[in-house]
This record gives sequence, C-alpha cells and structure tokens, in this order.
Amino acid sequence: MELETQDVNGTDWDYLIVLDACRYDFFKENYQDFLEGNLSKKRTKGTSTPEWLRKTFTSRYNYKYISANPYCNGKGVSHQDQMPGYEEDWNAVNKFTEIIDVWDIKWDEEENTVRPEDVTDIALEEDNSGKMIIHYIQPHRPYISCPVKSKPWDDHEKVGSLAEGKEYEEETTLKRDLIETTRPYWSKFFWKLPYRTRWKIKNMVGLKNPHWGALVQEIGEDGVRDYYQQDLRMALEQVARLVNELDGNVIVTADHGEALGEHNDWGHQEESDNPKQYTVPWLEVEGIKID
Repeated sequence: MELETQDVNGTDWDYLIVLDACRYDFFKENYQDFLEGNLSKKRTKGTSTPEWLRKTFTSRYNYKYISANPYCNGKGVSHQDQMPGYEEDWNAVNKFTEIIDVWDIKWDEEENTVRPEDVTDIALEEDNSGKMIIHYIQPHRPYISCPVKSKPWDDHEKVGSLAEGKEYEEETTLKRDLIETTRPYWSKFFWKLPYRTRWKIKNMVGLKNPHWGALVQEIGEDGVRDYYQQDLRMALEQVARLVNELDGNVIVTADHGEALGEHNDWGHQEESDNPKQYTVPWLEVEGIKID
C-alpha cells in the first residue's frame, strides 16, 4: 500500500509541531509515554530540511514559524546563500508572516544545538493568534544525551554572518572548494554507496570524517540509536509541556526521517529513496499522558 503524502497546508490545524529528523518507528514506540492521539504514517515531501521546506511551502502563508533550524530563518538568508551551488533559492522570509529565530536567540554553545525546553518556552511566549509552526531540532544530531559530541554544526554562525553582510570565515582548502563546486555532479551517486565505502573514500582523499563515521566508530551503532531515542524522548517531554498549554488543533510530525544503519545508510540526504528517511509520523493530538 502506497504511503499517503504529508499534507501540511491542506490539513486543519492551529499548531504544527515539527520534530527534526524524526522517523516513524521510533516515534510510535515512544510517543504514548507523553501524548495521546491518532497516529498515522505519512510520506514526507523531502528527505532533508531544505528539500522539505521548499517542496512544502511553495507560496506565502499566514503562519508564524518558531524555528530551531537555521535553514528556516527570518534574516533573509536563502538556501543558495547557505549552500553555494544549491539549485533552489528558497527564502523563508518570502513564505511566512513571521519567523522567530530560536536557533539564534537560544543557541547552546556547549551542546551545539537548541535545547527543546527553550523552543517550548519561546513558543509559549509567542502564542497569541493565528497558525503557528514549532520546529524542534531534536532528535537530530548532535545528541544532547550523548557525552561524545559529533561534528560542530556551524550553520547558525554562517547564517548570522551572512545576515550581517559579512563573509563567513571557515577553514577551507582548494580540495574542499573543488568538492563543493562539483557536488551536484557526484552527490546522488555518492550517497547510494554503502556508508562504510563512503567513509573510506573520504579518508582516501584526505578529508576528515566528522559526521556519522566518527560518531559510530566512537560509540557504536547501538549507542547512536540509543542516544537518538533519548533525545527524541527529551523532545517529546517538551512537546507534552507545550501541548498542555495550547488551545486548538495540534499536529505533531517531522520534516524528514533518519537512517540509523539500515540499507547501508546513516543520516539523511536530499531526494533519498530510503524508507527510513521519508516515512514520518503524523499525530493528531488529543491530549497529554498524565501519570
């Protein structure tokens, strides 16, 4: 049976809660400890945040967007600004009535992410009238629950610098510049390779392997899955706290899923055909779990 596609703009909701990189199966196993409602399985329109944003929000919408993800920012920095060579020039300021940049206001330098309780706090402060999207970054890496931190995520610094009209300063080499320039030509082929093969290629060409390779090698495959689940539960606890204060129809979903070793893959890439990356939860919330 073919999955029904997630229909964000064609569904009646007052609050849309987005859990970044949340896959359906982990959500199903954990949500009932925090939330009550009708859960269904949907196919997302994108298997990365930029792809999901540009394919889901194609015109202008009367939504307030509470964003813990710098790819949706209110500073006028487009996806092409953030990712030179990216084909689509999607810009959040052209899509939403208001954007609250939680990724900028509440960035946790120690954890290198936005904590879910800070997203909840700001969402409650900003709740007044009209439709609101609340985008939590968990269970996306880096995992707060994990003592071993993965590659620093510097998009918040990049967006901040670009918004101020500054050049974003990062360590770069001719090799890295060549890779980024040619990315559209090799990326889709590269991501279809087994993940261990990809890591070996990176090492062969002299690139550091700071993403999944290093994390899996450091804490093991089961360790990664365990910390992913812990951060998901951390987010769900905050979602329940938020829902308890809201008055209106609430949907909890995700922008995309996450591969955790299945199909020779880790993480998520644009236009992936991996079911773990495109299958997401769609929960019509009826209440919270009260102990």
